[in-house]
Amino acid sequence: MTLERASANSFRLAAIGASRLVRLLGDWARGDGPLHEQLADQMRHLIRTGAMTSGTRLPSERSLGLALNLSRNTVTKSLDLLRGEGLLSSRQGDGTYVTVSRRHSGPVRGDDRLRSFVAEDPVQLDRIDLRSAAMPGLAMVADEVNLLDGSRMRELVASHGYIPSGLPELREAIAAYYRGLGLPTGPEHILVCSGAQQALRLVASSFITPGATVLIEEPSFRGAIESLQALGARLVGVSSGGDGIDVDELAAAVAARKPALIVLQSTVHNPTGSVLDRFHRSRITAIAERSGVPVIDDATLSDTIIDGERRPIPLAAGSDLVLTVGSMSKSFWGGLRLGWVRAQPETIDELIAVKGGEDLGTSVLAQLLAAQLLPQIERARDERFRTLTEGRRLALEQLAEQLPDWTPQVPAGGGSLWIRLPGPGATAFAQRAERVGVQILPGPTFSAEDRLDDHVRLSYAADQGAVARGIDLLAQVWSEFG
Repeated sequence: MTLERASANSFRLAAIGASRLVRLLGDWARGDGPLHEQLADQMRHLIRTGAMTSGTRLPSERSLGLALNLSRNTVTKSLDLLRGEGLLSSRQGDGTYVTVSRRHSGPVRGDDRLRSFVAEDPVQLDRIDLRSAAMPGLAMVADEVNLLDGSRMRELVASHGYIPSGLPELREAIAAYYRGLGLPTGPEHILVCSGAQQALRLVASSFITPGATVLIEEPSFRGAIESLQALGARLVGVSSGGDGIDVDELAAAVAARKPALIVLQSTVHNPTGSVLDRFHRSRITAIAERSGVPVIDDATLSDTIIDGERRPIPLAAGSDLVLTVGSMSKSFWGGLRLGWVRAQPETIDELIAVKGGEDLGTSVLAQLLAAQLLPQIERARDERFRTLTEGRRLALEQLAEQLPDWTPQVPAGGGSLWIRLPGPGATAFAQRAERVGVQILPGPTFSAEDRLDDHVRLSYAADQGAVARGIDLLAQVWSEFG
């Protein structure tokens, strides 16, 4: 990050926007004290742990109040407490800055995306969590644990257990998975990773250097945004909606920006739930071939399709420049932290060397289990289809009845709804809703540029009773919001 001298003894970092600060604050209003004290407590924690570094410029009190759905007076009282402690300082006409932090942790980052995963239950302490679209694990996962091949396990235990490329039988099972989708694939095309997030980061780091331009869908999965930003990428958003990424806009951006990489989700996009049709797939691969720009296709949700062709041929069938990221998590269980990259063998060889230097290999026990589960993918798809179809139906019906001025996009797959509000204010609304007991994600969570404040994402993958009660609460809050 470029530093700008602010005085003889201090440095000023780039300002943090209101939406980003709200994500960093997370579930701050959980106590019983006055709101200004609770807000000050959380900001104090961020400063003292180094999550907000010395020199960081805060948003204006007015914009922060709007984003938090608080009065400006409440925000002012909170910041006054921190100013009195010497943690913040303000200069007339210049804004408010962090003046003390215990350690420097790099650029200010963070969001509420992962906090839902550390809560005990989706309904806990009178709170209904509709942020996470993670689905419960399938019963077959537990069943297969009891059927692990003992002789194979003993054979592997007798070795050192470091297999950077992945267990041979799992690489073959993943290759067979893609052959079943119509994409010729061998084990040499596969690298096993410790989750899709590691897979995406490994691939991206091999193509970009700090400052490189990367085209990414707007909106997009926050995990991809954070990973790319951590690598120093300059992200340029390309509109994505009900039919997937805007291919005309993508073509124009490739021609104008000369990007190092394109990152998209062809098959069940998060958060919109879209699935690219064959025509748009062919156009995207043609753009890649013509420009020579590699494409990362995050297809981790591809086994959660509800509508249309349930087994579309992968984007990589159209070009060797497409590298596909997959995962066991959405298909079988989030606790099975296994992902992979499907790419050309020479690329896989390079990535194996990088991964080997990073972690020596992914859990062998988890890979053995995955190798037994993956051949049962049709059964997993059918189970996801049944539960997600019903969850989507119920959520859409209740929204239509209780929140008729909201416009949800009907997803072709996945476990969440991308909903347009009648106007901006999603961040503030999410804050208000959280204070009465229901948690959702505002649109800027999925924006590389902190836009989309007229959208929210609501999960229907949670317990159906929790979803129904959550929508009930949202309707009550919305009737008073404004």
